[in-house]
Amino acid sequence: MGGILRLLIIAAVVYLAYVWIRKLLNSQQHTTEVQKADEPRQLMKQCAYCQVHIPEGESTQSQGHFFCSEHHRDLFLQQQK
Repeated sequence: MGGILRLLIIAAVVYLAYVWIRKLLNSQQHTTEVQKADEPRQLMKQCAYCQVHIPEGESTQSQGHFFCSEHHRDLFLQQQK
């Protein structure tokens, strides 16, 4: 009888540890998701020269066009002459 009680107590401790660890991992994942959701989203712009999409903050802009690099900006503007 004492052996069965001991097994039940061990099983309960293992189960509670499992539930606690799982809850802890889920709360960390939720915190990461909330932090990502708080980051401002940038619009994607297409390079007028090579048509690659890049975030607006990383693009170069000239004469109303967006470019992925200064080199592509210069090439595009040379073609327009």
